[in-house]
This record gives sequence, structure tokens and C-alpha cells, in this order.
Amino acid sequence: MAFLDLSIAQKKMRVLRENGELSPVKFGFHTWNQYDKGQYLMGSRKVTMLIGGEPNHGKSQFANELVMQLIEKHRFKVALFTTESGDVEKVFTQFCGYYQGKPYTKVRPDGKRNFYAMDDAEADEAEYFMLQHLFVFKQNRKDSKYQTLENIYNELAKAEDFYNIKFDCLVIDPVYDVDDFEPKADEVLRVLNRFNLEAEENNRFDIMVNHVAETAKTVDRNGNRKKLLALADEFYGGKNNNRKAMLQVLVHRPIPNDDPEAGEIVKENQTNIHILKVKPEGIAKWGTYPIYYDWKSRRYYEMFDEEGQFKMQFASCTKFFDRKPAEELNIKTITASPEEAFNITDDENDFPY
Repeated sequence: MAFLDLSIAQKKMRVLRENGELSPVKFGFHTWNQYDKGQYLMGSRKVTMLIGGEPNHGKSQFANELVMQLIEKHRFKVALFTTESGDVEKVFTQFCGYYQGKPYTKVRPDGKRNFYAMDDAEADEAEYFMLQHLFVFKQNRKDSKYQTLENIYNELAKAEDFYNIKFDCLVIDPVYDVDDFEPKADEVLRVLNRFNLEAEENNRFDIMVNHVAETAKTVDRNGNRKKLLALADEFYGGKNNNRKAMLQVLVHRPIPNDDPEAGEIVKENQTNIHILKVKPEGIAKWGTYPIYYDWKSRRYYEMFDEEGQFKMQFASCTKFFDRKPAEELNIKTITASPEEAFNITDDENDFPY
């Protein structure tokens, strides 16, 4: 019979009535959990998040922040399919650094010793913790079928059987490197339908990262060129992104502005998270959620005013929640050398990366 008898479905309906239609997966930012103020942004099991943005606007960095908070706050087991982050070992060192809020490697990019790097005990702790929760696909570019959607889910099932676990989250970054994801309406539709179905059937909160299509450019009154913000139907692959997305967000780095008379103040390290689509109802509130990049920990923090007290703080689930974020950098004052720009000497400890 094609239709479900209401008497059969009623028991599950009553469960939804008592417990709600969402299985909330909350993040650690205070400003994302202010329900009384109409400000909230969360995940949920059986729901997917589609992240988009222009190149170099921090899509992957934002996705990594969410992954860390899912692991730190909820002890999620996360599978990461990424084609842009380098070898598996390098990916793990990055996430170890996110966990401790310190560089994993002992050597700075300029070849000098990194005094800010985590010590051996911290490295051991970070390695053990991340290996329990993060699983990274090893890329096989010689296999033409490796980057198909079918293979991704087959490998996911194999890993669950081998490790005797159930994944709580699959992250695909970026989706346009999945061979099935061609800029054709039927292909995009098929990929996103499968993505939503797999999350629902496996009780996961899955995340997918995408580019946006080329948007129009404008010139402001000072002669600066800038792009317009992408709309929900301008993700790579067209309107089916918006049609099939559940929770859809745009990551955007606005042009800094420190002049109150020229408009809203925008910090040098600010990233805006724009909510473009909310499904199911109640998982997020429409609006813009600004977060700020901390160059020392390579993690985001938030700024807000609570009862007249200004606060700058990392997500509550981080190990270094009480640490003060690094002072902002004014890119207009950076000089020729890193030592001059950051005012450091060989013995100082203020230039970790």
C-alpha cells in the first residue's frame, strides 16, 4: 500500500509531540543561543547544512570551527572528506592545533623555532583526542571512481564496520570536487537529494561546502570595487542548491570599516555568517551572525554586550575558553617585515604561525 495508516504512524507522532521535531545540536557561541532575543543558530540530527561563499572568505575555516565545536561539545565522531587541505597527516596537525589553540609544529614558516608551539604533553593529548573523534578520507586520485558520491558513502559504511562506530557527522569540502556534482540541474538535484537522505537515514548532522557563482561588482563612493553578496540561489550548481538545502548559510568577509560616520563598524578580522534558508523551522533564526578570527589560535571568537559588559570570548566548549583573544591587527600599519609588523624579537613569543 502506498499510503501509511495513521494508526501505525501515531506512536511516532506522539514522540514528536512530546520531544519536538528537532534533535538539537547546539554550538558553543553564546550569541548563537539567545532564544529570548531571537538569535539562535544550531544543528540537528537528520538535518544538513550547506555552507557557501566566495573564494578566500573562510568557508573551510568556518566548517572546521563547526567540526571542532561538534567534537568538543558533543564528542561527535566526524568523517571529513576534503580535497583541498593536503595530506591526512597535515589535516590532523591542523586540527590538533585547533584543539589546543596552539601550533602543533615546533618550527615557524620562516624556519625559526616556534616558542608558542604546544609542548610534547599537549601534543600527545591533542593527538589522542582527535584520533578518537576525527576520521579523514585518504585521497586516491589515481582511482577515477574514488571521488564519486557512491564511493564516499561506501567508504563511510566500511569505516563504521571496521572501527565499530557510528558517525555523527560527514563533512564534504568542497562538494564541487565530488565527481557527480556537475553544474547541471539534474545532477545537483540528485547529489543534494542523496545528501539529505543519507543524513536522515543515518541520524547524522552532515555539512557540505560549496562555492558561489560569480556575483556582480559595484564601486563605492571612494572608488573601491566590491562584490555584491551572493543570494541563496547563486551557489555553484544553480537554484537546486536553494531548493534542496535545509540549513543554508553564506560565509562572507566584509570590507573593514573603522569610521563610524561611514557606516557600520566592521573589524579587520570579522566574518559574517548569513542565514539564507531555514529548514526545518526552528533550527535557526534569520539574520547575520558576526564572528572574529583569532590569529594565534586559528579559531573564531565572538563579541557581544551583556548587561552593559563588553565580552570577547571563544566558544564555551574550547579548552582555552578563558584565554583572551589576540589583539586585532591593523593591516594599514603592517610594515615590510614580520618582526616589524608584529613588534617581536627572536626571544619573543607573539608570532606563532
